[in-house]
Amino acid sequence: MHLKKIEIRGFKSFPSKTEIIFEQGITSIVGPNGSGKSNVSDAIRWVLGEQSIKSLRGDKLEDVIFAGSENKKPMSFCEVALTIDNKDGILDIDYSEVTIKRVAYKSGESQFYINNKSCRLKDIKELLLDTGIGKEGYSIIEQGKIDEILSGNVSSRRKVFEEAAGISKYRYKKEEGEKNLKITKENLSRICDIYDEIEKQLRPLEIQREKAIKYVDLKKELKSLEVNSYLKEIEAIDTQLKELCSHKEILQNQLMNLENKKDKEEKKVYTLEENLNKLDLKINEQNEQLYSLKIEIDHKKSDLELLNEKIKNIEFNQSKNEKEIVTLKETMLKNDEYITNLNKSKQEISERLGNLKKEKNDIDSTIQSYNEDLKNKQKEIERLKDEIITILDEKNKKNAKLSSLRTTLDNINEREKTIKREIEDINQNIKQKHFQLEQYLIKKNEYEERFKNLNKDRNEKHNKSITIKNNLDNIKESINTANLKINEYSSKLNIFYEMEKQYEGFNKGVKEVLKNKNLKNILGAVAEIINVPKEYETAIEVALGASLQNIITENEESAKHAIDYLKKNNLGRVTFLPLNIIKGRKINNNEISNVNGVLGVASDIIKCDNKFKNVVEHLLGRIILTKDIDTAISIAKCTNYKYKIVTLDGEVFNAGGSLTGGSIKSVNNLLSRKRMIEEFEKNIKIENENLNKFKNYKIQTELELERIYSDLNDLDIRIKEEDKLILTNQSSIYKVNEEIESLNSLKSKLEREEKGLIQNINYTNELINATLSEIEDTNKKSIAIEERVSFINDEKLQKEKLYEKDVAIYNEVNLDIAKLSENLKNIQKDIERMCEEKQSLENIIKSKEEEIANNKSFKQDLSEKLILVRVEKEELKEKLNDIELSLKECKLQRENILSQLKDNKENLKHTDEQFIDLKESIYKLESKLDKLELSQESYFTKLWNDYEITFYEALKIKDEFIVIDKKRIDNIKREIKNLGNVNVDSIKEYEDIKERYDLYKEQKEDLESSIESIEELIKDMEQNMKFEFSKNFEKINENFKVVFQKLFGGGHGELRLTDLSNILECDIEITAQPPGKKLKNINLLSGGEKALTAICILFSIILAKPTPFCILDEIEAPLDDANIYRYGEFLKELSSKTQFITITHRRGTMEASNYIYGVSMQEKGISKIISLKIQDAQKFIDEEVI
Repeated sequence: MHLKKIEIRGFKSFPSKTEIIFEQGITSIVGPNGSGKSNVSDAIRWVLGEQSIKSLRGDKLEDVIFAGSENKKPMSFCEVALTIDNKDGILDIDYSEVTIKRVAYKSGESQFYINNKSCRLKDIKELLLDTGIGKEGYSIIEQGKIDEILSGNVSSRRKVFEEAAGISKYRYKKEEGEKNLKITKENLSRICDIYDEIEKQLRPLEIQREKAIKYVDLKKELKSLEVNSYLKEIEAIDTQLKELCSHKEILQNQLMNLENKKDKEEKKVYTLEENLNKLDLKINEQNEQLYSLKIEIDHKKSDLELLNEKIKNIEFNQSKNEKEIVTLKETMLKNDEYITNLNKSKQEISERLGNLKKEKNDIDSTIQSYNEDLKNKQKEIERLKDEIITILDEKNKKNAKLSSLRTTLDNINEREKTIKREIEDINQNIKQKHFQLEQYLIKKNEYEERFKNLNKDRNEKHNKSITIKNNLDNIKESINTANLKINEYSSKLNIFYEMEKQYEGFNKGVKEVLKNKNLKNILGAVAEIINVPKEYETAIEVALGASLQNIITENEESAKHAIDYLKKNNLGRVTFLPLNIIKGRKINNNEISNVNGVLGVASDIIKCDNKFKNVVEHLLGRIILTKDIDTAISIAKCTNYKYKIVTLDGEVFNAGGSLTGGSIKSVNNLLSRKRMIEEFEKNIKIENENLNKFKNYKIQTELELERIYSDLNDLDIRIKEEDKLILTNQSSIYKVNEEIESLNSLKSKLEREEKGLIQNINYTNELINATLSEIEDTNKKSIAIEERVSFINDEKLQKEKLYEKDVAIYNEVNLDIAKLSENLKNIQKDIERMCEEKQSLENIIKSKEEEIANNKSFKQDLSEKLILVRVEKEELKEKLNDIELSLKECKLQRENILSQLKDNKENLKHTDEQFIDLKESIYKLESKLDKLELSQESYFTKLWNDYEITFYEALKIKDEFIVIDKKRIDNIKREIKNLGNVNVDSIKEYEDIKERYDLYKEQKEDLESSIESIEELIKDMEQNMKFEFSKNFEKINENFKVVFQKLFGGGHGELRLTDLSNILECDIEITAQPPGKKLKNINLLSGGEKALTAICILFSIILAKPTPFCILDEIEAPLDDANIYRYGEFLKELSSKTQFITITHRRGTMEASNYIYGVSMQEKGISKIISLKIQDAQKFIDEEVI
């Protein structure tokens, strides 16, 4: 397995997609400081799951996203993909090539992928466990990791060794196992609580179940007797019903005949009423027709008047139109004369316009000839001017050259003087720099003294912060303890709340009634409304027995509704105590007040609302409570065994002398629940107060710790400032030394330059003389060309005068043509206008003539219509007379029908009276039938209410030979009554609770078994971890001894476990003895020796357990050249099994590399990768720095 490539996009200084291919062997990534080469190492650590942004040199996640540069916008996300060759299957995944990718967004969201499939960070960690790869492994080593190996922090150092020893996977599984163990124990605790509660309920239910079975058997026998008794009563009633039904049938036949007669008479009345209605409708219609005809006659009169008026208007319009036609024809004759005159004028103007156009063409030919000649002259002048410009340009160049040479000569002379002044200034500056150097050396001593004092103060503050931190940890432990107690109490409290909510321990019927919110005026069960002191709970629970589950209602009506609900849903039986009818009975306290050991009447012991006083006295008012059984015996004798007596331990003396006792197992906790809830609530309140107190202590301690941290932060800032001043001062000393060297170098350079300037002065004088001669020749050529231009200009002026004269004549002719053309256009418009006017007049005359013709036709139509309207009017008058006659006849018919209708209604009334009498007889007979049916129905109801069976279902169990013994029925009922309250549902409830009991028992045993298995597994893993760690640590130690000698060139190094009895938690001590020195603890070595020792440990680990690839980020920076060479040679040895990617700027490491990549920052803030040859690498770094 090896690293194939990395793809970076948007990560830190790599905005564009960057791909780096890694081959097996050693690959170096080089570049100057600040070029971004370490960002490659950061990218690999980040993609492998590094969560600490500070370790990636940032403050928050968005700091790893490219922040933009002068020419490139910031990015909103970054992604890094690492491709690993897995052909050898070291990674536990079915792919020969694995790509791990991580994407982050500025919103803070981060996503992981394995082969482009979304995954969790946990999946990546598990995939890389025990490979040495990952942020906890030793595949990525930077300066910080070197410090971790050498630091006094036990956990930091152990992580590297544990990964190398191959026990990281075991430790991870052990931690997972411990988490599972904790969860399993919590589950077991919860299951045990439920198991104990169910166990308490089981025994009482078993007793109730036995009682219920006896009750069911008695009920079965009673059912057989009573059902057969009811069936015999039903049969007797059925015989009487048949006789009454026969008599009813005779009466119904008589009623039917009378009903037929009544229907016939009703039809006659209906027919007469129908005829009367039709006649009334006809009379109304004729009245409406009379009214309509009168209105229509009036309309005809109006139409005649309107037609006469229209004829008069037409005659008037005819006369008016004839006069207008005569006037319009006279106007047309005048227009014809005007058009003839306009055509004559048009002809004259057209002839004159033709002559002017001919004259214009002649002048235009002459102008064109002049224009061509002038253009040729102008071209010749332009050509000569171009020659002059060329000559002048050449002259200017010569003058510019002359000026430049003279300026150069002046500059050389000025520079010579400047150099002499600069050499004097440099000598003065060198003297001043030597003085500055002395001042900086004095400051150096002052800064170092202050730095030492500040570090001393910081150490004191740091020690104090550790003490306060320990106190804070103790307070946090107390807070955790309080939280655990609160959680424990809350858990138990929730169980009791749930039991109350679900009415656990109550019988099924009681539960269902209490849960049903639709049942009104249900006040609760007896167990819910009373409060009993803890010491009396057993006694009161025994005294009440099943009465604890009695339900209290406002009145008997509410109880009745509840009982109906229980019957309807087959939910069993419940005893109800209506407040309005329950009366309390109580023992006279004087009878028992003088007896020692008597605690009182049971009803006085408990607390409840006053409205329940009668209920409590009804149940407990005649029960005496005593301390013990001896007192109970004494009281029973004194009271002649007429009262029930209960002891605190639950022994009972029943009225009459029977005694009940023995061991009692609390079952339902119906009485103690409220008390337990109050106790848990009280405990939670106390623990919350403790929690608040500890939280206040925590806040105060945190504030004090924060103040110390603030002081430490201030000291750190001051130390950094002092350190910065020391570095700045050191830099200034270095800078002044460089400036002195630079000034001496500059002085030598200026002296050399002064010698060269004298030679340049002579050469420049020679060039000036040659340039003056060339300028004189150019002036002569320019004068000859200017004379030729003057001659051509004179000829051009004469031609221009003739041209301008012809152009003036041409313009006058053009103006005359324009005027005549405009006149001609106006005349044409007038002709067109007059023609249009003529046409308009002709159209008006035609329109008027058509109107005269139309009016004649319309007048004829109106005359004809006038005659027609007169005829229609006469016809309407005749129709009116006919309708008036018909109306008189209809009114006579109506009076006859009314007389017949009166006689028929009298007959119908007599028939109705007979019908009512007969119907009343039938009703009385039906009443008798109803009573018998009701009686029969009552037996049906008894069958259903008592046994929930129908009549037909009862017939199936009918026994013809059974003897109905009323005495036996009464005895059975008495036995059932003596059984008292029976919970029939207890049979099913017992089975359900037993099933739950068995289930939770099985779960409890499974969890206990799981805890044992997990504990055994953790123990086995610890043994494996110890064995693997011990074995591999010994290998690493042996390797360390050998590698130390190779890299140091001698000496001795060793790794030791500080506590062999606890090898999984103890510290790992590193000792080193470089050649020629005494054996030292690692902390006493120099910086370079420490770094080389850590590298020895790293190489020892890789030899013991090679990692597929290893990234080394400038870990060899503190080493000198000799050690670098040995470091490079050892890398080559290891590269046969491990692929190395080194980030370096050391030549020795580069020389040991097989491949080199350069990182440059040509544009500020943006890194680029360049592939390099080994010989070019150092040159690349030097050039980038410059």
